[in-house]
Amino acid sequence: MASRSKQKEEARARRLAEEQARAERVRRQQRIRMVGGAVLVAVIVVVVAIVVSTSGGKKGGLQSGTTANATTAAVNQLLGGIPQSANTLGNANAPVTMTYYGDLKCPVCQAFTLQGGFSQLVSQDVRSGKVKVVYNAFCTATCSGPDPNEFPLQQAAALAAGRQNKFWQFAELFYHEQGDETNAYVTESYLDGLARQVTGLNFAAWKSARNDPNLTAEVTSQQNTGRTIGVSGTPTLIFKGPKGQTVANAAVPTYAQLQTAIKQVS
Repeated sequence: MASRSKQKEEARARRLAEEQARAERVRRQQRIRMVGGAVLVAVIVVVVAIVVSTSGGKKGGLQSGTTANATTAAVNQLLGGIPQSANTLGNANAPVTMTYYGDLKCPVCQAFTLQGGFSQLVSQDVRSGKVKVVYNAFCTATCSGPDPNEFPLQQAAALAAGRQNKFWQFAELFYHEQGDETNAYVTESYLDGLARQVTGLNFAAWKSARNDPNLTAEVTSQQNTGRTIGVSGTPTLIFKGPKGQTVANAAVPTYAQLQTAIKQVS
């Protein structure tokens, strides 16, 4: 039987071992928090940089003069010669379809469309007839902002341009001239101003089409379809082709990531 002194030494050794283990757990948790905090800061910095660089820190409002002319020219260069039908961009018989669930006030959609892989996708895969893009409305940033009623207005305005096969010009201009999603800047004046920048758009016909209740019904239908299939954020990019269906898993996918998704379904 162990002596009392030996028992005390063994108990002390156990306490020391437990204290060392606790201290190591604390140090490990601190390291995890430090790394996690650094990652969080990095993510915040990247997101802020994207939003600031694409919106220019604006609170809403239209471009004018040479800036507006340059933006319109860039949009026309990107989209010129590519077939459009309503909210679809590209050859109707393209083997791969990318359905783009978006909100025109969403800054992440703006980052993807202007700085992510979208422009290269359009220039190469859509223009060549390999991919077509279908834009469907899904309210995220607008519905979290000061006036959710802006959402059907903005989307119906784009769909009205789509009746003249100018949906994508209107949407691209919107993203280029997007304001702060916390401000209610999507007014009649703002939408009219965008429409007047769309090259070749019959403004009177567009203005009349915007009042068609079928467009608002279409926006509602697109949202309901999105909810049914599990869309919860924007942009959500769903690729469908001969080999099945997949979803781009990055918030702002690069062209390489879009290509990976296309290959999976081609």
